[in-house]
This record gives sequence, C-alpha cells and structure tokens, in this order.
Amino acid sequence: MARVGLMLYSVREACARDFEATLREVAAMGYEGVELFDLHGREPAEVAGWLGGLGLPACGRHASLDAVESQLDELAEEASAIGWRRLVVSWLDPSQLGDESLQRLAAAARAAADRGLELGFHNHDAEVREGFLDRLPPEVFLELDAGWAWWAGADPVDLLGRGPLVHVKDFRTRGERSFCPVGDGAVGYECVAPAAVRAGVEWLLVEQDETDGPELDAARRSLVALELMLEEAA
Repeated sequence: MARVGLMLYSVREACARDFEATLREVAAMGYEGVELFDLHGREPAEVAGWLGGLGLPACGRHASLDAVESQLDELAEEASAIGWRRLVVSWLDPSQLGDESLQRLAAAARAAADRGLELGFHNHDAEVREGFLDRLPPEVFLELDAGWAWWAGADPVDLLGRGPLVHVKDFRTRGERSFCPVGDGAVGYECVAPAAVRAGVEWLLVEQDETDGPELDAARRSLVALELMLEEAA
C-alpha cells in the first residue's frame, strides 16, 4: 500500500518561520512522511533528529539540476544523515528541454548512483506537452506530478508506473493556475490515486504550490480527502 506524504514546499512559509514546529504539525495531521526541498538553514543531523523523533521519514529531496551537478557530495552527505536516497531534479526551464539537458540528466544519474543515490525528474506541464518525459534516460526515474500532467491535457493514469514517487496536486480548472486542496479540484484523484496504488507507487506526495489561506490548513484538508479516496477504493 502506498504511503501518503507531504512535499514540504507546500508549507514553505511555515517551515521558514519554524521548521521544527511545522514538522510536528505535519506529523500530528497523520502524514506518514515528507519530501524535502530545503533545510532552512538547519544542519542535516538536527533535521534528522526531528524527523526520527516524529517517526516521519524523508522519502526524497528536491534540488535543481545545477545543484545536483555542483553540490552532489554535500547532498550525498545530507542523504546519509537524514536517510533519504531519492534525489529529484525539481524543474527545468521549458527552453532547456532538449538533448543537452537529457545528457546532463544521464550523467548526473550515474554520478548519483556512484554515491548510492537514485536520481529522478519532477515534471511540470511543458515536459508533458513536448514529449520530454518519453525521452528521459533510463537511469532517471519519473516523479510524476499528476496535477501538472492533467493541466497539460494528459491523463495522469497513462503516465504511472515509471517511478516510486507521485505528486498529488489539484487544480480547479485547466488553463489557469487554479491550485486547490486535493479533492476540491478537477484532476479526479478518486480515480488517479487508486490507480497509482495499483501501479506500485510507494509514496503519494501531496503538493499545493499556492494557497488562498493558511498552508497547513490546506495540507490538512488534502490529507483528509486523499485518505478517504483511498479507503473508498480499497
């Protein structure tokens, strides 16, 4: 059964104010793990202590491709301290979706593997529209962002099965950046989430890029809705 985690970018303002308190609240909500994108100036050992005390594993870590290439040793040290092994390239500018970036990703994946890490790629909409995901090197797993895939006009279910992590992001409508808590939008997670479980996904990671109100309230609402969908599909 897939576990449900939170991509901490969803609560980045709260993390920046008080990282430890935010992790405590995320754990108290019932999230089973988190995905990191920043340590907010804290040392890896300190963050590892918080996560361990809360029983909240870090299932992965986002970083830019430039950071993966230039700071891989530091990221590997962080991975060893905190316990994650999946390093995910968070974004490429649409102007960079060409052969050069594919070659860089392949080289970065080999370098990451030498340090005991797996490299993944997180999509937005342009990669779906332009077929970039179909050209990913075999060494690079896809961290499917189901919401952006839907926003780009694809059926996210058709893109499952290419990686262990899936971002669960909802939109009220296509054509505008209408982010909303999971279940309040039109992506159709009552179908997508169970399909992801059947496809063998290990982690369903809630992410909301922008919120109208408090970030933690939106994260809580998403978790309740997603868990209900999974229960009803079981």
